[in-house]
Amino acid sequence: MTMTSLEPVLLRLAVHGDARAISELVVALTKRWIAPDCTEDGTARLLESMATAQVERRLGAGHLHVVAEYEGRIVGVAALRLPSHLYYLFVADDMQRRGLARRLWNLARAGAAPDAPITVNASLHAVEVYRRLGFEPAGAMRFEHGIRAQPMCWLPADADPARLR
Repeated sequence: MTMTSLEPVLLRLAVHGDARAISELVVALTKRWIAPDCTEDGTARLLESMATAQVERRLGAGHLHVVAEYEGRIVGVAALRLPSHLYYLFVADDMQRRGLARRLWNLARAGAAPDAPITVNASLHAVEVYRRLGFEPAGAMRFEHGIRAQPMCWLPADADPARLR
């Protein structure tokens, strides 16, 4: 087996005790990358939805959360509201461009309904990342509640693209 720079990164299912670290990661990255494209109210709405208590609620509700842990800290997270809506795919700035988002995505995707399209509301900054992961735009850019997002969809290899219409 070839060693890679990410071998020491552990990918695992999140547990209740990870909620604070997940919240801290997604809040920090949202402030840096997503908030500049949102209104003040939109940013507040997003950050409220990412608070520790909300992450705990989603974990308790059975939403699939996969985390990447490196040297004792959570450096990435993918979260899927089952059966097939991706609502988090975040990687710490110092861990980006190493294939970690793809690894998190692959694990989250494996937990989705097998033949279901997977949707995401991509921030403007993340649209190209999602394209590289196989997502395509699924409608016009949205600006709702002060939040800008591009609806996108990933289809299983054997899916009929007409299902998106």
